[in-house]
Amino acid sequence: MGDRYASERYAPTIPRCARASISLNFDGKYLRGSGIGGFMQFSGVSGRKINGVFEYSIDRQRTPDHGPIPEGEYWIQPSELQENSWYRLRNPRMAWGNYWITIHPYPDTQTYKRGGFFIHGGSTQGSAGCIDLTDQMDRFVLALRKAIAKQPECYIPLTVSYSK
Repeated sequence: MGDRYASERYAPTIPRCARASISLNFDGKYLRGSGIGGFMQFSGVSGRKINGVFEYSIDRQRTPDHGPIPEGEYWIQPSELQENSWYRLRNPRMAWGNYWITIHPYPDTQTYKRGGFFIHGGSTQGSAGCIDLTDQMDRFVLALRKAIAKQPECYIPLTVSYSK
């Protein structure tokens, strides 16, 4: 099977639809949304633990399959939201939860040749570089759908910036 994220790693794209009136920010502890409908906040992590702790250093951000999503500017497109089903073997519910949505890097975001980033849920904290909302994902999906309900097809900017 080929590398499904190769084009994303080496040729990030810009969205081809209107910008939503909400935006997202992830700081390693929370995914926060602001804009129409007020403010949203969901606990989340990225990467895998080292010695029981999630670490967000630059060196860790460069680590494929274990490090967190690198800091930078990204975007999501709500129409790309995927719902998990009982018959999906590739994305087991325990690891991915009930939903996931692709995170796209902007061309000027340094991803260290990494890709395949998602916002998803699951039953245990940690990921290969995605933003993992564990049991908060369903609540995030409800809030996202409510926030964009009256908007045309759109993209939502996402900033990843870890506390120093």
